Amino acid sequence: MKEVTAKDIMSTDITVTRRMEKVTTAEMMMIKKNIGGLPVVSDSDKLIGILTQRDIQLSRSIIGTEAFHVDDLYSKNPVKATVDEDFPSIINKMNDNNIERIPIVDGNDHVVGIVVTKDIIKALGDFFQKI
Repeated sequence: MKEVTAKDIMSTDITVTRRMEKVTTAEMMMIKKNIGGLPVVSDSDKLIGILTQRDIQLSRSIIGTEAFHVDDLYSKNPVKATVDEDFPSIINKMNDNNIERIPIVDGNDHVVGIVVTKDIIKALGDFFQKI
């Protein structure tokens, strides 16, 4: 599986959000796309963080989210991988950081894909079917 890279397993139909987007708008994007998190990008489209449903739920349970922007809740300095990063490295990053999704970036830190747990499971299933 070492020859498998992020490019081979990542989803490329990605939705991103920006720092000044309203949290409720970002949450609606997640609901419509049936996803649990959004990469947060700068005005120059560089990855700067990630916003998850968990971030929103924790905030809502404490103080609500109606008046908040993504900038108030997102996790900065996200764990990320590059398109040519190998499969074991991606799994280790996700496991070591206890995360369910990892944005995939190009050489300019632009988000080009995302790997989520179900992508890992699918890749493992494909691998075991071949042996």
